[in-house]
Amino acid sequence: MRRSLLQSFFVSFFLLQFSIVNAQEDLIPADSASFHSFLFLQEEIPNLSFRYFLPDTEDTASFSKQLGWSQTDSGLVSLPITDLAIAKVVEQNFIEMRVGYEVQYLVFSEVLSFGATREYVANLVNSSEFLVRTEEVTPSEDIVSLASYAHYTPLEKFKLRFISDFKLLIVTIIIVFFFVVALSMIAFMLVMKARKNRKEHLLKEYDRLIVDPLTSLLFEKELQEIFDLDQVSLNDYFPASMISKPIFREVLIERIIGLNKKMKGDFKEKLKALYRKLALDKQSIKSLTSRKWAQVAMGLVQINEMDLVEALPKVKAHTNSSNFHIRSLAVATVLNLSEKVDLAFLRDQTYPLSLWQQMNYLRIIRFVSHQKKLNLETLFQSSNPSIRIFGYRLVKTLGRVDLIEILSTLAENVSIVEKIEILEIYGALGAHMEVGFVNQCLSSENPTLILAAAKTAAVIGNTESIELLIELILLETNPRNKQVLMKSLHDLDSQRFEQLFVLDEDLEMTQIKNHILDPLLQHV
Repeated sequence: MRRSLLQSFFVSFFLLQFSIVNAQEDLIPADSASFHSFLFLQEEIPNLSFRYFLPDTEDTASFSKQLGWSQTDSGLVSLPITDLAIAKVVEQNFIEMRVGYEVQYLVFSEVLSFGATREYVANLVNSSEFLVRTEEVTPSEDIVSLASYAHYTPLEKFKLRFISDFKLLIVTIIIVFFFVVALSMIAFMLVMKARKNRKEHLLKEYDRLIVDPLTSLLFEKELQEIFDLDQVSLNDYFPASMISKPIFREVLIERIIGLNKKMKGDFKEKLKALYRKLALDKQSIKSLTSRKWAQVAMGLVQINEMDLVEALPKVKAHTNSSNFHIRSLAVATVLNLSEKVDLAFLRDQTYPLSLWQQMNYLRIIRFVSHQKKLNLETLFQSSNPSIRIFGYRLVKTLGRVDLIEILSTLAENVSIVEKIEILEIYGALGAHMEVGFVNQCLSSENPTLILAAAKTAAVIGNTESIELLIELILLETNPRNKQVLMKSLHDLDSQRFEQLFVLDEDLEMTQIKNHILDPLLQHV
């Protein structure tokens, strides 16, 4: 059964293939004229070409230069033509000229008869190496009509092929641009390097030229003699041709500023007098208007070191600068040079004070507080919280007890952070009259404020403070906070501290008590 099915399948397959082959062969005409037209329709067949023969009886003179004709004994023979479309055109010319010709079929360059040529084409069709074309393919549009509406444009618009190839042109431009940029960068670096080397050489040379005349002025001239020097005498030490050079002036300023920081007494006054005599103060003041923040900062340092009080109006303009360094240096300069420091410029500052700034200003204020009157209360009116807190810290550091009354009027309406600072002032200055505010803070719901108030209560607390501390200790669950409260109670009233353990023998509280009473753990 199975074998019979396979046999029927193979028989059906071969019959199908045979029918397809027969159908393909039916497309090839059997007569020579139709077969000739059939070949023209195909346009090109692999390894098949035409060759034409013209007998001597025809006028062969007009064909001697066409199609590569060659002379034989019996007539002209053309070269093989593989493009059958060209062969068709040639035959049409022969017909129009009424020339007798003979067509020869060549397969693999060998002349074959009509029957052999047809058999060759049939074999190509049967082996599926050639697809038969049954009708002539014509364009869907009238190309001639379309061409009449289009102007002729040459394929290459430019004479130079290099310019007409856009891709090559773009790549070339990119490469040229790269080399130009690279060469420009190299040239720039070489120029900058040369300038840097030249400047370094000039700095060393000018520094060497400055040392001797500067030393002579400081050690040979008195302060009044430096004040009395005229321009001609100064030119003997520092020639005008050198002073006019910016790099020389830069080195001279750095030398004078450096010496001013190291020397004391009359030498500092001599350096300041010489600085003004050489008109270097004008350059320092002018630098405040520079667009470069480094130049402005350098000018502020010079003004501060040389005590250029006349520059204070311009310096105050920089006290609220957006640049941190300029702002810090400007405030420090105003604090140093102002005869009367009302601190209004610091009150109006909108930028927060960093801890570094506060330490720097505090060092300056502590130094000038013995020479100038400071209106610290001005800082309490600032809209900047960091400025107000800095003002509170100044009160504590400088011991301004006279400002406690002003602080007591502000304490009720300030933030938690400011209340903590005020509590520290009360504790540091021993403001017993403000114990009511301390007790009020002990009743607060803010844990941080309660701990700060407890530390202050250890110094200025009263009976009410003791009761509040005991109540907080019994309610507190955090061991660290409980230790702070118990330490404050012990410092305020040691007897009530001992009574606390009679009422409650809690193990945790006993351990904290031992910690507080141990002299080795006083600061732990």
